[in-house]
Amino acid sequence: MLVFPQAIRDWSNRVVRTPALAWMAFAACMFAFGFGTWGWYGAFFAEVDAPWWSIPFIPDCPLAAGLFGVALLLMHYRRSSNLLNHIAAAACIKYGTWTMLFWGLYWLATGNVELSSVFSGPIMFLTHFGLTIMGLLMTQYVRPSVRDAVLVLAWMAASDVVDYAPLAAGRLGGYGYYPPLPPVNGDPVALVPPMMAHAVGMTVLLGVGALAWAWRAQHNARRVAPRVSLEAMGEK
Repeated sequence: MLVFPQAIRDWSNRVVRTPALAWMAFAACMFAFGFGTWGWYGAFFAEVDAPWWSIPFIPDCPLAAGLFGVALLLMHYRRSSNLLNHIAAAACIKYGTWTMLFWGLYWLATGNVELSSVFSGPIMFLTHFGLTIMGLLMTQYVRPSVRDAVLVLAWMAASDVVDYAPLAAGRLGGYGYYPPLPPVNGDPVALVPPMMAHAVGMTVLLGVGALAWAWRAQHNARRVAPRVSLEAMGEK
């Protein structure tokens, strides 16, 4: 569990509590979800025949932004879902860092740092840096829960299977439905192996790490409860 300075916690709580700020953040996230899905994945969905069950796992970054927006709005109306907060935090961190890493490796390999569209590398790097920060801030609102940690780990693992297991017939390299990426020096799959390693590594780090954190918190709570009960009996 990350520990934030009090000033950051106060600012985050203000955004959650203030209707104008909460709705503005929600609208921005929904725009990112719609525009990102349509702009980056629209042609991709038209080209590949993805099975219906895999579709929720394909538009990774736009979905992360959408989940964050819904989680934030539910917190504003005091209908918070710890599971949704946990999934949103993990997705924003995992796919925000994934995208920044890709563009960093792409620039190192090609030297092509162009700025010609809203989906150019520098703009996507900055927006996904913001996505990562959003995920880190959301961790403030995640409570330790073994059940939720298991479900988040399963969701992230399923996303990795859809992206990188040999599911998509004819996909170069024998991979699944990983995001459409620009080729590196003519090779369309040059950076897929390191990106797969990052995805699986973040699943282990965020998923297994959260599960260990939740299990430890639950274990400590069970140890403290009998002690408190005995102390209460002694007072009587």
